[in-house]
Amino acid sequence: MSLSPMRRAVAATMTASAAIPQFTLEARADASAARQHAGDISVEDVVIAAAAQALTRHRRLNASFGDSIEEHPEINIGVAIAVDDGIVAPAVRDADQLTIAGIRKERRRLVDTARAGTLRPAELYSATFTISNLGAHRIRRFHALVIPPQAAILAVGALDRRNRLWLSLSVDHRVTDGVPAARFLTDVVDTIEGGLG
Repeated sequence: MSLSPMRRAVAATMTASAAIPQFTLEARADASAARQHAGDISVEDVVIAAAAQALTRHRRLNASFGDSIEEHPEINIGVAIAVDDGIVAPAVRDADQLTIAGIRKERRRLVDTARAGTLRPAELYSATFTISNLGAHRIRRFHALVIPPQAAILAVGALDRRNRLWLSLSVDHRVTDGVPAARFLTDVVDTIEGGLG
């Protein structure tokens, strides 16, 4: 079977990722308080909002690695979306400036646009940090691979019966180290458990 253009793109990205020295940290978060928001707010919306808030305080995780380490002034959260024969991660742009309702609206628009195959380059290639969520498939915990040149990716597992979920943060070790990454992940957990307040 020949490779589709999408499969070739995924293969190239993951091959590049495999060359990155990366490590993964895990933490469990209680999402009960955050899920009390009115409306149809998903776990993914909650995690995007919490990560965006935490990235404002931990800029090294919102960075790219190249000839130098570039910390980005904007916080654009890539959302991993399964499409035919592959995966894309368009960005919720300026996620730190959106309400959780605004994040929900934009994430849903990106999902619909991705599945229709009409994403714009600015949506596809502007992410500064990515979230991959397999909770809808009842996967409790997993590790995602960093998407170069981004510094990190956050994997989100399924909620258990007590509204707890596992978060796994994979980080490019060339960009930062265990303690700063742990502080960021702890901040994400604290923000979720504080109800995003």
